[in-house]
Amino acid sequence: MSRARYHRLSSILLILLIGTSALAPSVFAQSSGAPTPESLKIITHNVWYGFTKKSEPRYSDWKRWMKAQSPDVVSLQELNSYTDERLQADAESWGHSYSVLLKEDGFATGVTSRYPISDVKRIRQGFHHGLLRCRIQGIWFYVIHFHPSNFQWRIDEAALLKEDVRSLPEKNPKVVLAGDFNGFSPDDKPQYDSDQRLVPFFDGLDQKNARARNLNNGSLDYGGIQAILDQGYTDLVASRRSPHLPFVGTFPANLVSDQEHGSDRRLDYIFVSPSLTEYVDSVAILRDRCTEMLSDHLPVTATIRLRESADRLSVFASEPTLLQETGAGEGPAWHPDLGLLTSGEGNINRRTPDGEQTVWFPGAGSNGLRFDDRGDLIICQSAKRRLVKRRQDGSLQILAAEYQQMKFNTPNDLTIDAKGRIYFTDPRYGDRSTIEMHDADGREVEGVYRVDPDGTIERVITHEVDRPNGIAITPDNRYLFVADNNNNNRRGGARKLWRFNLNPGGDIDAATQTLIYDWGATRGPDGLKLDIAGRIYVAAGLNRPNLPFETADPSTAGIYVFSPQGELLEFVAIVRDEVTNCTFGGSDGKTLFVTAGGTLWSLRTTTPGQGF
Repeated sequence: MSRARYHRLSSILLILLIGTSALAPSVFAQSSGAPTPESLKIITHNVWYGFTKKSEPRYSDWKRWMKAQSPDVVSLQELNSYTDERLQADAESWGHSYSVLLKEDGFATGVTSRYPISDVKRIRQGFHHGLLRCRIQGIWFYVIHFHPSNFQWRIDEAALLKEDVRSLPEKNPKVVLAGDFNGFSPDDKPQYDSDQRLVPFFDGLDQKNARARNLNNGSLDYGGIQAILDQGYTDLVASRRSPHLPFVGTFPANLVSDQEHGSDRRLDYIFVSPSLTEYVDSVAILRDRCTEMLSDHLPVTATIRLRESADRLSVFASEPTLLQETGAGEGPAWHPDLGLLTSGEGNINRRTPDGEQTVWFPGAGSNGLRFDDRGDLIICQSAKRRLVKRRQDGSLQILAAEYQQMKFNTPNDLTIDAKGRIYFTDPRYGDRSTIEMHDADGREVEGVYRVDPDGTIERVITHEVDRPNGIAITPDNRYLFVADNNNNNRRGGARKLWRFNLNPGGDIDAATQTLIYDWGATRGPDGLKLDIAGRIYVAAGLNRPNLPFETADPSTAGIYVFSPQGELLEFVAIVRDEVTNCTFGGSDGKTLFVTAGGTLWSLRTTTPGQGF
């Protein structure tokens, strides 16, 4: 990676909740001498009464979801009725060999890990639920579940926590506090001050229970979380939260919408000590359609970098080069004889391997393009709200024009799996007055559809994502990636890249919905492609803000490259807005073509693309 590109990436990652600090390999090493992993992905989740309430399908879904997230350390609360054996069985279901349970009575906490757990301490004296402490990869983990209804008790528990941290053998220990703190953060005070329901709700609870002290003289109390902050810890969600996005809480989730639990608030946190702050790569509240139904609390995740890979090399072998100024708005697709086809100015345009530009299919009204195995071109003909095939003789075959007697919104992008099944996205940007696609409850649907070789059309995603755009499938049909980019009609719309497990029949396993990356308040992901190593190349971001819905401070437009596991590996800037799509091509498949604001760019890669 060039020095200029590295600095551009660094500034972008700071805004997008990604850090770039490098660590010496020995900083987090443990006495076992085992190699230090590059990072630790942490998830904390209050699972609600040990799955004794509304147990299925959520318990099975939760275990599949946890496996799909591929965490390294999991902090759990409310493991009611759990035994050591049951927690270990759960841990093994998502690939963890190590687990520790605080207790086998009451509201237990627990921790599971991919790596060995040492220095375990179970503290019950003075704590309402107890405190579990252990060490993993040189980091001290405290699994937190503070008192649910007494603000003073939470302050006292924070003081006891402080005492135990002081007893640790290091002078500046690396500490993670993860769990359900049941308290209010002063960083969230503006949200709570504007909430007219919260204080009356807690006042009602205090009146019903003489032992409860939710309110402090009729007001919300911030003392428990303030006591943690006063010890020097960083609240990761608050520290990385964009001021341009709406407040997101962790409780109550939709699973308990049939009960009165008050309005949205943040109870679940991950804090880190000062010695870890600069090594935090990412943090997120995992709030989506899947997690809303796993528990009454939402999970929180963070990734801490332990060391930089010594052998990580750039996937790019050149800087971006501008090839043409017009005609390349969307849908690049490479053909070895034709060259590159792009959607632009209402046509499908051709750029030959020698660089000659012509209009190949006038008036196509297209967006996404892809050649099938026979060399026919599959077209998202968005202007006519349909998916078509243009055969090599120039004839057109309509593959999908409606679903359940409703016209599609605007077919946008497509991919083809190893069985020849076509998947396409159907969002609606701009004018929504002509939308026909609705679900059984009358709610608008911006979905993802599958067209089987026999012509059968199935909807595979209904509301699991906000507004689907780009789409890709791994060659083994194991994963489906969907770019979720609701960027033009409401503040706080999704700008996320998701991954789903695919079932053999071609449907998603909704319980495996996994967040790969969140672009926050800027423009989200658009088109995406895979290379033969399984890396994902995503066109996203903006150079200039598009207010009120999209920010660009600093510029974030370009190609983002993720590992097969979802780690951001590299970024290359494209200076034109909007960066819409990309595809691999050239004689060796190592040229990445990028469409951006009607312009066409190329850059060389070290690895060929898949099915270019």
